[in-house]
This record gives sequence, C-alpha cells and structure tokens, in this order.
Amino acid sequence: MKVAVIQMASGEDKLENLEKAARMIREAGCRGAELAVLPELFNFLPHGMARKKCLPNAEGEDGETLSLLRDLARETGVKAIIASIIEKDGQRLYNTAYALTEEGVAGKYRKNHLFSYGKIREGEVFTPGEAPAVVDINGLRIGMTICYDLRFPELFRYEALSGAEAIVNVAAFLEETGRAHWLTLLRARAIENMSYIIAANQAGTQSNEFKYHGHSCIIDPWGRVLRRAGKGEEVITGAVQQEKVRVARDIIPVLRDYREY
Repeated sequence: MKVAVIQMASGEDKLENLEKAARMIREAGCRGAELAVLPELFNFLPHGMARKKCLPNAEGEDGETLSLLRDLARETGVKAIIASIIEKDGQRLYNTAYALTEEGVAGKYRKNHLFSYGKIREGEVFTPGEAPAVVDINGLRIGMTICYDLRFPELFRYEALSGAEAIVNVAAFLEETGRAHWLTLLRARAIENMSYIIAANQAGTQSNEFKYHGHSCIIDPWGRVLRRAGKGEEVITGAVQQEKVRVARDIIPVLRDYREY
C-alpha cells in the first residue's frame, strides 16, 4: 500500500485548515497514495488548549470535517484518510482519530493518554478514551494512536498483538520534546513490534512560531526511516509492504514470544 503523510501547520481558522488539507490530500492522490494520514487536530488547533475554544469547534460523525474527508476519498482515489479532530459526544469532548473511506467511518480511536506539559493540560478539556483501535484498510491492519500515546509502549504492543501490521501516530509533537525524543520513540515502537510506524506531525512554521517539531516519518519494521519530512509543510509518500512485516516477525518473533506478567 502506498501511503502519504501530510505534514501541515494548522491554526484556529477552521476553514483555512480544511482548504489546506484538501489541497494536500489531492496532491497525495495525484501521487498515487491509497492512504493519507493527517496530523492531530488538523482542522482546528488552538493556540491555548482551553475548553471554551474547543467546544465551538467540536463535531460529531455527521459534521463538516468528516463529510469533507469522505468526499475527498471519493474524489481523489485515496482509499482511506486518518486524522484526529475534536469530537463532541453529549457534554464530553474527545480527541478522536477517525479512519474515513468513501463509504464513511471505518473506525475511530479516542486518545487514551492526555498530555500535561508546562501550561498544557489536556485533561481539563478532553475525556480520555478507554480502548485501543485497529482497523482494516484494504486488507492492511492498522492501529491508531495519537501524539502522547507514543510514550506508552503497552498500547502499541496491544495493537500489534491484535493484528496491526502498521501503527499510525497522528501528532502535534512540540519542538522542545520532539527534538529530544520524537524519532527515538518512533523507531523504538517500530522495532519492538516489528511493525511499520506512520507518523504525521504538525509542521513547525513561522505562523505558529515554530512551536511544533515536524519531521513526520514512515518507518519500516526493522526501524529504518524510509521517508522523513523536514520542519515545514509537505507531503511525503512511501510503501507499506505486508511481506516485510511477516519476514521481520519471523526473524525476531517478538509477538510469538511475548509473555504477560
């Protein structure tokens, strides 16, 4: 499967974010991508994580954002699009990654681990999800995770044990922590599970004062970085080959040898 990782710099102008995402998804389709992955909260990324900002921009499955992604999948030939938005369910808000096809929602994952760092307190805005999620896209089993989840290897292992051959991490990983930890953590999650890792991060640009680290990646089951973006906005593409997952797991059978404690 050919995958595209869309590294964009989102802000608080929802219409502008959606128009930019649509342009970049069309570019991915022109490059033959079957799966496109967008970063965390791609359609609305507030400058400060506050409920009063997030609530008016929250949506359900019938909202404009998921409708647009479904239509883009139909228009571009990109078979599936994975991205996270602010989901409203009753009075609760979730940071939710959806897998969309032209048919609609193929699966969703609510961010399990909420980030606290400096002035960021996601737990004051969002309710944590309670379960992993693995979806089937054209025969490829894909696990879904969001940003801070990257620091919790148990989630990735559970999804791998549940059949995931590739695991997506949609992120708004900060420049400070990203510079120190981003690539190391991504490669570790790939190596320990013998799985592809597809990581879409928010770009660091002048408009957001270079707050985010960028450097989205496609990493193979041996931990090799197949494609890596720079800091700014761009689309990268690469191939996910299920046979490589099978071979890697035959050589080092980490899932077969796994023991629960």
